[in-house]
Amino acid sequence: MADETLTARDLNRALLARQMLLERGKVDPIDALGRLLAIQAQLPRTPFLGLWSRLEAFRPDALRAAIQAREVVRATAMRGTLYLMTAADFLAFRGSLRTGEAIALPGGSKTTVAELEPVLALARQHFAAPQPFEGLRDVLEKAGYSDVRILAYAARQRLPLVQASSDTPYGFAPGGEFVLAGAYLGKGVAPQPAPADLLRRYLAAWGPATPADFSGWSGLKGVAPLFEALGDALVTFRDDRNKVLYDLRDAPRPGGDVPAPPRFVPDFDAVTQGHQDRARILPAEHAPKVASKNLQVPPMLLVDGFVAGSWKLEAKKKTATVTVTAFETFSAKTRKAVEAEAIALAKAFEPAAESAVVFA
Repeated sequence: MADETLTARDLNRALLARQMLLERGKVDPIDALGRLLAIQAQLPRTPFLGLWSRLEAFRPDALRAAIQAREVVRATAMRGTLYLMTAADFLAFRGSLRTGEAIALPGGSKTTVAELEPVLALARQHFAAPQPFEGLRDVLEKAGYSDVRILAYAARQRLPLVQASSDTPYGFAPGGEFVLAGAYLGKGVAPQPAPADLLRRYLAAWGPATPADFSGWSGLKGVAPLFEALGDALVTFRDDRNKVLYDLRDAPRPGGDVPAPPRFVPDFDAVTQGHQDRARILPAEHAPKVASKNLQVPPMLLVDGFVAGSWKLEAKKKTATVTVTAFETFSAKTRKAVEAEAIALAKAFEPAAESAVVFA
């Protein structure tokens, strides 16, 4: 029997449902992170914004408490990017993301784990307790190494480092201090990689998807055998370009006609980054409006499930203003719904200020 075809709207609703952007989740931040597997955290504030958009009763102090209790960590994970994850998931999957002997370095050069081991030994000693990452460059320079930035980068990619929490509104100081996961969490990463389990978790949060999607999201290569190994646990579909998509059998796939309320997602939110073909959430005509030469990903507004604008929240004097840059003309009904969501956002993050919405 031919695979069922899923339209871009069908895929959009499946993605939103799993990302808790179709209907806000009634779970706490730890459970939410478990469902999402991870939420991007290049900036300390972005996970708070992202979870606010996804949870019905998000309390920032609950997430801060989980960070302080070391139940949640900010760490380098998929593709060498900073994510917020549960400590359990970081320990379970960090080893799956750094396998093999070869290590790619900035500029296109390569080295191996064996060749890098003297550098890694110095880095392990440096990060046995929380230390600024920049300090590793000084350590390597004193040891006689050149290209210390490249070597420090390689150590950061290879070692399971987490950022130590701090007493700040968003749990981590800008820049901050890093430490080996084993020293910080009391146990090391899982000794055996579990890429098939990682694939299951990815599909639960991002499916339906292709092997190229999973590879791009995780940074792993040669992932097709993982899909084959899951066998009957997966079902297949086709998109409107006839590409084969894989998914977990019982994962939610609401139809494309299900209503989707406006949602504000923060800088770098991976909901727009989890697939090679982003047509399921980013219309082609809007893609140039969010492109950036320096790889910055702006905060985006979702309307009817798709990117329809960008936004920023600024607090000046006694007013918190959400400025919405619309990429298309909104109906009066849509504009009213966007304004209501924007006011709720401003009140959540600037409760002492008056709230205002401006359409640019």
